[in-house]
Amino acid sequence: MDTPQFKNILFLGMGGGNDVFSTLLAAKSLWNIGWRWQEAFLGGVLSPFHEYTDLIDYGYGAWWTRPESTRFLVRMHERRKISFVDAKVAELVRENRPLNISGVLGFSLEEGSIGMADALMHARDNFDYVVLVDVGGDCFYRGAQDTHVISPMFDSMVLRGFLDSGKPGILFEAGPGTDGEMDPEVLQDILRQASAVPFPLKPGVMDWWAQNYRIWIAPVRTGNTVPRTIEAFASGEKEVQYPHRVRAHMGSTRLYTSFTQRVWPALCKYFYLVKPEAIHNPFAVECRFPEDWFIQTQVHQHRTCCEANLEYTRIMGKQCQFLTPAPLFPLADQQAIIAQGLQELEQGICDAALMFPRDWETVTLERRNQFWVLSQPGLRGLAWVQPKRRL
Repeated sequence: MDTPQFKNILFLGMGGGNDVFSTLLAAKSLWNIGWRWQEAFLGGVLSPFHEYTDLIDYGYGAWWTRPESTRFLVRMHERRKISFVDAKVAELVRENRPLNISGVLGFSLEEGSIGMADALMHARDNFDYVVLVDVGGDCFYRGAQDTHVISPMFDSMVLRGFLDSGKPGILFEAGPGTDGEMDPEVLQDILRQASAVPFPLKPGVMDWWAQNYRIWIAPVRTGNTVPRTIEAFASGEKEVQYPHRVRAHMGSTRLYTSFTQRVWPALCKYFYLVKPEAIHNPFAVECRFPEDWFIQTQVHQHRTCCEANLEYTRIMGKQCQFLTPAPLFPLADQQAIIAQGLQELEQGICDAALMFPRDWETVTLERRNQFWVLSQPGLRGLAWVQPKRRL
């Protein structure tokens, strides 16, 4: 049987975090079964809630990521450097040049799925083919029945952008369930329904990936998905369980809640190739901005834990916070983080906060009287809160 041959190919991590590192697992696995390319690029997504330095403009919302590139969390009068896995992957590629990989690209999500589609369409002459990469399975999110989904935003934007771009490509899926967001029974059924084609993961491939993880990534950002994928691949158990911890952060405050993560190692001994059009993700909506995605999914569909919760973004020239704690947290924790957010709003950490009306109603009347609540036609279903005076 003929195996695919390409001049240029892009391996695009869908969900941020360590997904850009997981593109190496995809490239190594496909090379191992006979795929070939003259030149490859790795890609990750750039969060719309952070700022970046030392990127080189590639055009149309894509950027070359360098080992010197940095990422910052920005609040009013505060700019704090945070870990940036893409830069470490860029350093790995520069030092080793594995598998004919030339570099690492970052695709901005500031303009949502529409911006992603534009970036991929204008890269048509540069890439013959796109391999979307997801380790864990959260890109298969089905809706409200998946109660502990954590990060459905970036994957769904990338999926919709890819589908709208018209680029040829495939989804590479590995480690089903290791991100803690989907149950193994569900993932097994979804893979079958999507006519996913399984291929055995080879021990040599996993050893190579695990070694690169230990050397390059673990010192910067440990995460859960990659080490649990490696563990599940080696396990002889029918099921392994982990306490999976979800974090909410605001300034120096850290809140945590946990649930039990279940993984079937038998599913993790394979990688799967899936046609992206076979994925039915209700959050994969066409959107222009983060708040557009948020309204279409969190307001008009249902509220989840997502990447936007408690983050900051610019809307109509104002620095705004999504003061929308994840529903996975106990009500008391949600109310505590809202109280802190309102206090920081008065202190000038940001200009305004976006809140769900039902969350606003949990604030005491005396406290609510210290704020203006504004509405905008484009933000129906959210309250735009501003202080009447600064502290």
